[in-house]
Amino acid sequence: MKISRLVVILGLALAVGALPALVYRVRSPMLIVTDAPFAAIYGPARLKKAQSAASRALFRRVKPVPIADGAGPDIVEIAINKAAARPFCVLFPRRLASAAERYHEQYPDIRLIILGGLTPEYDLPVPDDSLFVYRTDRDTDLYRAGLFAGILAGFKQIPAEEDVAPLQRTIVLWQDRLVTADQRDFFSRGAMERDGETAVVFINNTGEMPEAEKLSCVVLAGTGVDYLDRRPRIPIILFSWLDPAMTQAEIAVLFDDSPWGQAVPAAHLAGKWQNQGQIPSKILILSDNIADNGIFRTLRKSAGKTP
Repeated sequence: MKISRLVVILGLALAVGALPALVYRVRSPMLIVTDAPFAAIYGPARLKKAQSAASRALFRRVKPVPIADGAGPDIVEIAINKAAARPFCVLFPRRLASAAERYHEQYPDIRLIILGGLTPEYDLPVPDDSLFVYRTDRDTDLYRAGLFAGILAGFKQIPAEEDVAPLQRTIVLWQDRLVTADQRDFFSRGAMERDGETAVVFINNTGEMPEAEKLSCVVLAGTGVDYLDRRPRIPIILFSWLDPAMTQAEIAVLFDDSPWGQAVPAAHLAGKWQNQGQIPSKILILSDNIADNGIFRTLRKSAGKTP
């Protein structure tokens, strides 16, 4: 009698332990359409790591749908159907919006996400009950970039000759054409929170770059990547999808608004049937490129701040 009771208890314990795994497998997966050029830039190993992290965060399988570069909407549809007949949602990058709209026409009851990045709303598909369009929250990104730049600049000592006043620390935002006046204000606000004495300079080309000895940090917001060829010896904050393993040692922080960088918050919004919204970039603080643990901890504590 005691043995049979023990068997029942053990059986129940095993069943309870196996239940989460069963639920995980039964839940419909999230699919992310991923083409070959993106996978090469993002890094295959990094992509697998991002897939595992997203699956754990969402407690459902998150599966890439690999497609060839230039694949037509019909080929994309076949690849999606092969990956899952009834997915929880399908996420598309902006450049595949035409394929996304074709899929949405064929399967209007399946949640479909288009990540618009910095594309203006008028150039994106119109959202509806199951077509969700999310853009990158550039206001928050630039505020955080300014905050990080202020932190990095504050730890950088600018040498000065004896009996000569130290040079003023200078932070540079190398901006693309999409940065607005309000977003420059957000960037300045973040930088000033750390050190009101630091100068903030906005530039659009190489000729506007301040003298090298004054620089404490440079932020490359979607442009100015050629500046890295100079091998600058100052901290760099880069807005990019580039695999960190391919970056230079000077790059301290990456802002990633790629499909895999924004997959988890996009899935949360889609789960609430919210068909529009803005998502900040995923922040990667490259600890291997930051020698001072104090700087790393300060950056990490500040990563969730909002303007």
